Amino acid sequence: MRKILAALALVAALAVAATASARPEAAKLTTIKIGVYPSADYAPLFVGLKRNIFKKHGLDVKITYVYTGSGLMAAATSGQLDIVTNSVTAGLNAIIQGLPLKMLMATDYVPVKGNTEVLVKQDSPITSFKQLEGKTVATVNLNGLFQMGLNFAVEKEGGDPSKVKAVPMSPLDEPNALLAGRLDAIELQDPFLSQAKAQGGFRSLGNPFAAAPFKVPAGAFFASNSKIQDDPKLLQQFIAAYKEATTLSVKNTALTRQIIPKYTGITAQVAKLITPPDFSTVLTPQGLGGTLKAMKRYGWIDTIPGYDQLVWSGK
Repeated sequence: MRKILAALALVAALAVAATASARPEAAKLTTIKIGVYPSADYAPLFVGLKRNIFKKHGLDVKITYVYTGSGLMAAATSGQLDIVTNSVTAGLNAIIQGLPLKMLMATDYVPVKGNTEVLVKQDSPITSFKQLEGKTVATVNLNGLFQMGLNFAVEKEGGDPSKVKAVPMSPLDEPNALLAGRLDAIELQDPFLSQAKAQGGFRSLGNPFAAAPFKVPAGAFFASNSKIQDDPKLLQQFIAAYKEATTLSVKNTALTRQIIPKYTGITAQVAKLITPPDFSTVLTPQGLGGTLKAMKRYGWIDTIPGYDQLVWSGK
């Protein structure tokens, strides 16, 4: 009898050990360092963290917030961070200018209402995008997504975008700089947009991307060529996890809205006002091609490289 009981105890102990070893949390996780510009574009990243999707894919995600496009690119090329976010436009421009990077995947597209708007002071005489000619307008970076949207809007109203004095500035600093009179207008994306509007003292000229002739891809993830060469499996794990997180974010919009205040610092009340982007990890030919053609037309690039020079194949 004692032998039988001992045998049963041994079997039970082995079963418990096997169950523990099979748990995702028991598996050793690989650290991956992500540089993030904390906008609504990357909400699926935080949804995935909330629901342990990245852990399920074997990843321990460490996040660093970076508020400028140039800072994000520098962190990736220096090896300080494994993956960074940036707008599709700014990232492509950096690659074309010679930075050893590639796009891993897109994250979303810009809505044509809400989400991104150009603001002026409440008492500003500026009432149209065309009137921004000769004026100083702050955007997150030069020759990037927001400047492209601004150009589209100025052109549609018959203006010359080359006459707009675009300056790069952190979205955290833009509202106060405008109120202080150092700028004529600012371009902000949610959640910073809704936060500024809730603060008061501003008037919106509207969403400049309403003038875009194609659906404009917004955010993306980038990695250095050396990271792609040295550790493709790590990047593949991240891409698979992020795609799963994006699917959940699109399906569960309430959860996505709840998550955004957690990493942006906005209040739950402001979070109710934001317009989330159109989340999608698919980079369409129209979106990429239209973006590149516009960049060439505005003189930001001289030639349009091939797809393989810009976007990682994932293999």
